[in-house]
Amino acid sequence: MRIVSVSGTMSRLAACVEVVSILLVSSAALAAPQLVLVNAKVFTADPALPYAQAVAIEDRRILAVGSNEQVRALTGPNTRILDAGGRLVTPGLTEAHVHLGVALPTPPIAMPNLPFPGPNAEQALAAVEQAAKTRTDWVTAYIGPLIARDRRNWRKALDAVAPNTPVFFRAFWGHTSIVNSEGLRRLGIYKEIIDPLGGWWGRDEAGDLDGRAYEAAETITPRIRPATAESLAISLGEAQQRYARWGVTSIHLMNNDKSLEVTLTALAIAKPLQKWTVYSWGTWETQRIPEAWAAIDRVEKQTLPKVRVEGPKWIVDGTPIEQNSLQRSAYVDRPGWHGRSNFTDEQLREILQLALARPTQLALHVVGDAETDRVLKLMEQVAPVAIWRAKRVRIEHGDGIGRDVFEKAARLGLVVIQNPTHLAIPPIAGKKMLDHEIVLKGFVNAGIPLALGSDGGVAEQNPFLNLMLAVLVPSDPSEALTREQALTAYTSGGAYAEVQDQHKGRLAPGFAADLAVLSQDVLTVPTSRLPATTSLLTIVDGEVIFEDAMLTSPH
Repeated sequence: MRIVSVSGTMSRLAACVEVVSILLVSSAALAAPQLVLVNAKVFTADPALPYAQAVAIEDRRILAVGSNEQVRALTGPNTRILDAGGRLVTPGLTEAHVHLGVALPTPPIAMPNLPFPGPNAEQALAAVEQAAKTRTDWVTAYIGPLIARDRRNWRKALDAVAPNTPVFFRAFWGHTSIVNSEGLRRLGIYKEIIDPLGGWWGRDEAGDLDGRAYEAAETITPRIRPATAESLAISLGEAQQRYARWGVTSIHLMNNDKSLEVTLTALAIAKPLQKWTVYSWGTWETQRIPEAWAAIDRVEKQTLPKVRVEGPKWIVDGTPIEQNSLQRSAYVDRPGWHGRSNFTDEQLREILQLALARPTQLALHVVGDAETDRVLKLMEQVAPVAIWRAKRVRIEHGDGIGRDVFEKAARLGLVVIQNPTHLAIPPIAGKKMLDHEIVLKGFVNAGIPLALGSDGGVAEQNPFLNLMLAVLVPSDPSEALTREQALTAYTSGGAYAEVQDQHKGRLAPGFAADLAVLSQDVLTVPTSRLPATTSLLTIVDGEVIFEDAMLTSPH
């Protein structure tokens, strides 16, 4: 993936438009476009023509990209001409990793210090005790790392303050849940329960459940109150509106805690505005690995315009926040503990082999550096490098891909989907989460394709917040991307990550007419102002899904 340096951008504009004729068919052979944007600064994400002044759209696709004069010459009497007033026009952004429609089953009680470091044990127990005095239904709450890392028997601790009220804690980042005895009883979870595929139940020294649930076991929410298509449709519809105002035209939904059938029905109700790729969940109600692909087969005929189903996605290890990602070095405040894998070598090998036998993409949540080592080793054992390159395996997060494995990751054709908010996680209790830094620019320099997604709540979903973090990298500024690199990762990088790079992600003739006119130039605006960026015009397949009156007003 070729990245164009931001320096000298405007000085190269004239040279770029001089060669635009190679990207334009003869005017006589073109139908008049339905929409033309002129007087713009067009960032194309296309190495053949990085910048232009105007774009023409016809029949859902980009008809032409070039100078104002060249594109205006194509217009007809019914062409809508929009003057962008010098504003930045980009390919539609891709939200390459997000979880939507995941919420606690009852309104959560208030907890202090969220998200980091979250409440301590005394604060959490006091809040539960107070809530249990008036509630007979579930007392639920989000927790932070202080509780997730606290090794006490949480079942007994919660029983002491809420013996007759069911209590459910969930880590705000997922991967850990905690339930008291009354909660376990109502859920029908007893000592004899078998650990699910890809997860486990916490136990004390006597083998009794200690209230903790990890990974595939921690999806307690749907056990209490399963998602309905109607409620999920509201959440997805609201997300579509947010994303339209940010210029996002493609969304990669990580479909945890719900079935594909429910999600697709919800999208049908919500009527997709953007292009959705739904990544199915490898361990959703699954006890045998092949069942994950069977779930995809079941919805084969449940197709929707603008919606694709991919995956499955497998959570191969945890995260350093709760200290379960598998690390080469022991965690700094937990001697001898390196985290753990969610699958045995035999199980992971089966996942890889089945992925190669099926046409759908494979997505792997891999965070720890030791877990990264294991995955790469097994991939090389299962199939030749060339086969894996064609498969284009997604590595969600990729925090454990360090410089010493760049070459191997690049040879295998791995695509990294990183979440810039991860780069701003503060030390917990004064200590860093990992003994190594998370890289970002290193991926680009090593030739490893990179896409960006939020992996967060409503505020964190703002792509321009993530763009800011990607060009700052608070944890290691030497890993900061240039503005162009970050914007490329959010556009053509996102399309590459879902194997749609021959159809969208660039503003080039023949590509899908997915684009955004931004309220400010994210390539030049002061860094602190990036999160305030919005889209004034968002187009998907040539159809306007959001338009701000400010676009046609003087500025």
